[in-house]
Formats: sequence, C-alpha cells, structure tokens
Amino acid sequence: MPRRIPKKIAAVWDKWLPPILKKLRLEEHRLFLGLTIVIGLLAGLMAVLFRLAIDEVNALFFGGLEAPSLLRLIMIPTVVSLFTGFMLWKYFPEARGSGVPQTKTAYLLRDGYIQTRTPIGKFLMGALTIGAGHSMGREGPSAQIGAGLASILGRWFKLSPQSIKNLVPVGGAAAIGAAFNTPIAAVLFALEEIVGNLGGALLGSTVLASVAATVLARSMLGDEAVFDVPEYAMSHWTELLAFAALGVIGGFVSVAFTKLLLRIRKLMFTLPDWSEPLRPAIGGLAIGLLAAFMAWQGLGSVMGVGHDSVDDALNGKLALKVLLVLGVAKFFATIFSYATGNAGGIFFPSLFIGATLGGAMGTMLQDSGVFEAAVPGAYALVGMGTLFAGIIRAPMTSVFMIFELTQDYKIVLPLMIANMIAYTISRRFQRIPLYHALLVQDRIHIPMPGKTAVVGRWSVKDVMTHEPKTLSVTTTIAEALEQMKEWPGICFPVMREDKLTGVITRTALEKIAAAKDLHETTGADGEDGDGPAEKFDPATTPIEPLVMQEGWLHTHPDHPLETALERLRESPGILPVVSRSNTHELLGVISLENVMKTFTYKKSL
Repeated sequence: MPRRIPKKIAAVWDKWLPPILKKLRLEEHRLFLGLTIVIGLLAGLMAVLFRLAIDEVNALFFGGLEAPSLLRLIMIPTVVSLFTGFMLWKYFPEARGSGVPQTKTAYLLRDGYIQTRTPIGKFLMGALTIGAGHSMGREGPSAQIGAGLASILGRWFKLSPQSIKNLVPVGGAAAIGAAFNTPIAAVLFALEEIVGNLGGALLGSTVLASVAATVLARSMLGDEAVFDVPEYAMSHWTELLAFAALGVIGGFVSVAFTKLLLRIRKLMFTLPDWSEPLRPAIGGLAIGLLAAFMAWQGLGSVMGVGHDSVDDALNGKLALKVLLVLGVAKFFATIFSYATGNAGGIFFPSLFIGATLGGAMGTMLQDSGVFEAAVPGAYALVGMGTLFAGIIRAPMTSVFMIFELTQDYKIVLPLMIANMIAYTISRRFQRIPLYHALLVQDRIHIPMPGKTAVVGRWSVKDVMTHEPKTLSVTTTIAEALEQMKEWPGICFPVMREDKLTGVITRTALEKIAAAKDLHETTGADGEDGDGPAEKFDPATTPIEPLVMQEGWLHTHPDHPLETALERLRESPGILPVVSRSNTHELLGVISLENVMKTFTYKKSL
C-alpha cells in the first residue's frame, strides 16, 4: 500500500501540471527563474532547520552539561555511530562525508540527478552525527541537502535535464549562504567548487538563490555576524612577512591534513566488507577517547562544530598552550571522523584548525616582542582563510568569506598573501584537490578544471573500440591462449562478473605456458624464480593470478586524444576506456593500432 500513494500523487501531478503551466504561459526559462527563488527559500529553511536539529540532538545527548562525564563523552559518539553507520550502509550510501563531492558528481556526470532519499538521509544522519560530537561541519551537508531539493523540484516540474543540472549549484549556494551567513562566498563556492567555473552562465541564478536563503536565515536566526571579530590594524608593513610565514605553515599543514585523511580512508577500504557498517563507530570511539582526554586535562573540546572555540580564538581569549593543543586535536579528530565514513563536512573544521594555528602564531609574535602591537585575533582570522584555501582549494571563496565576516578591507591584503602561498604549496605537494581525490578513491573520475576536451579537437570517444575482446578471470591459461590466436593485440581487459578488474598481456600468458611451474615466472614470495615449485596445468589453471589488477592505466571518453596517447606510452599496449562514475564499467578500449587505423580511414575519405 505505501508504494501506491506516491504513484497516485505522481499521476495527478503529471495530469494537472502541464495544463497549469500552459495556462500561465510559463516557458522553461521563466519557470527556472521562479524555481530559483523557491529553491533559495526552501534551501535556506532546511539549512536553518539542520542547524537547529544539530543543537537539539546535542542537547539531548549531553543535556547542556558544561562538564559531561568522561564515560558519556566516550559512549555517545560510539553508540550513535553504530546506528548511523548501519543506516548509511543500508539506506543512505550517498549521504556519507561532506556531500560536496557527491554534489559535484551529480552536476558533472548525472545531469543533476540526486535521489530523493539522499537529502533526507543527509539531514537525519548529519544531525545525529554532528550532534553526537563528531568533529565535522554542517556547511557541506547543507549544500548537498539544498542541491538535492533543487534536483527533486526540477524533476517534479518536468524541466529539461540541462535545467535540472543547473539547479544543483543554485540549491548548494543557497544552503551554504544560509548556513554560514555569507551569501557572496556561498555563490563563489558553488561556482568555484561545484561547477568548476567562475564564468557567467549560472552567476545570476546562484546570487538570487543565495540572497533569498540568507535573508530567510537572518529573519529566523537574527542578523548578527557569525563571529564577533576584533578590529584589525597592521602595526608595520614588515608584519606582512609574518602573514607570509603563516601562509607557508598553513600550506604544509593543509598538505599533511589531506594526505593523512586520504591514507586513513584508504586503509578503511582494505577492511573486510562486513565491517563497512561498523567503520563509523571506529571514528566515534576515537573522537570519544580524544574528547575525554581533552576534558580530563581541561584543554577545551573538539567535539561538534566548535563555533565557540573559534570565537574565543578570534578574540584572543585562549592561551598559547590551549590553542596549540586544540589545533592538533581538531586536526586528528576531523580526520578520524571523516575517514571512517561518517556524515559531515570539513568546511568548518578547516576554519577551526586555521583559527587555532593563526591564533597561536599571533600570540607568539605578541609575547616575543617582535610585533608587540600584533593582534592574535587577526592572525586567527587569516589562519582560517589560509587553511580553507589550502585544504578546500577555493582561494577566491576564502578571501570573500573572511571579508564578509569582518567587513574590513584592511584584512584583505595579508589574507590574499597568506592564502595564495598556502594554495600554491598545497597544489605543489598534493596535486589532486581533496574533493577530487575522495572521488578517485570511490572510483569516480570527474573532469579536473581546465582538463576537459576542447570543442573541435579529437577525443577518446572518436577513436576508441566500443566492443573490445575481453577475458574472464575464470578463463584458463590454455583457453586464453587459444582465443588470442584469433585476436590481434598484445593486451586484453579482464572481467569479473561484467566488471573490469584489470588487464593481461599476451607475453605474460605465453611465458607462463612455456614455464615448467607457476613459480618460474611469479615466484612463491613475489620474486622471480624463488620459492618452492608449484606444478600446474595450463588447461585447468585460471588466468587470475596473472592479471594486472593494480596500477593499470585507463582513460575516459571525454579525454583529449593527447592525454590517451601520453598514457599509452606507459601502458602495456591498450588503455581501457571506463565510465567516470564507475571505473569498473568498461566502455571500450583504445590502442595505438586503433588510433592509426582511425586516422588512416579518415584521411582516405
């Protein structure tokens, strides 16, 4: 019965909507504009409700206690993560993490399609996770919730796929503007990070939605600034050198944060499949133990969003020791929360780490007498932007966000200097941005900014073979060699249940078939010819041990042909062409012979 109700509602909606729109003479571009305002208001409302829900959950679990018991600090995030881990595994797999990578994927690869259950799951699981004390932010989840609402409304109103796609960053910008009370920075973040292009097509729509959402949020929560920021004044121009040094330190801290998060997340993926719903609880236990230690030592809290601690750092209310310990603790707490698969973002935690880092540097400069007039709060503010630029890789968003928080032009110059230094160092030592790297770990490959094929030039899809010859991991060595007699080529894709698992070369098969035993080519201990001999029969031995399952190169249909040719030089003979949303989905192959045949054919025409 429950499934019939949505179908009936959908049928009525499909029957009455088109005549109504026709009667109102609403063309799609006008409907899109109207939906932009509606989405802005709804996304703003959901961002406000999400913030209130987190506060209510936190009050429920910790009862507004100034000093919760150590046992409560340990047990609450662990037990809650057992529940949310199961729900994320069973019902809301797209609601893990911050939501920004998933929103980018929906925009770039799925024409803006986001499942209806995703924003629902993000709201519920995010509120429980952050409210229970995980060191995660609400801005990224708010963006995914807003983008999900936009995608749902676009489908309800039967918009074209392109219009639905364009609504996704509109909803994301609106939600971030309401969540952080920075409408300009929200627009820049949506264009810079989700769209990957600050140019014009969606600028007006995102501005309109962000303003509508921010106005709604301010009417509900008040018009006060997010932080009580001190007034900034530079004592001497040489103080810019100190801000430059802060940029250098922030850049390397950003690289360390990104690399460690990715490494621990990769380690989580190596655990058995049955442990997937339990992994968030590992992060919950780590957060609980860390929070209990901090409370025992009286060094503050790293649980939850951490707004109050950032406010104290900005106003110089924290001692140097507390700033340093809080920064280090938040660094590891955020990594463990995120890498273990919980629902929450790294937007605000990066600001928290930056505020404590900058505040500590400002305090040391002031105490040392190098710049006696240095304001630690100003360094904390610049540190926030510096870590954001280094970790999130959105330098323009960072500058405008801090400016919106301060409304002070005097902070912009040191902020730009520190930001660009941190951004440059981060790009130099961590080539792939964090959000892209997270998707790569999930075997989703979205185009890098500026790396898409140029219109009018050759791309992989123009020359690839769409129906390549493949082998199965269960195919025996003898069968594979027999099949290869009829196939040209020196390398072939290998499948496992219709999923690409790796590649195998003709040379490897011929070499093993000519050997007396399996270890003549592989070795029992992974070394050539070492270890005890293991007799085998090519007629019954499958090819799976010979398949190159790690480190094989691949390409995507929209890659420029130059990219494929560069990778072909380092490949064993072919490049599998795979889907960006799933690298196990084989779309075809490309080889040098295939390229030459294609161009010879084109030339003959």
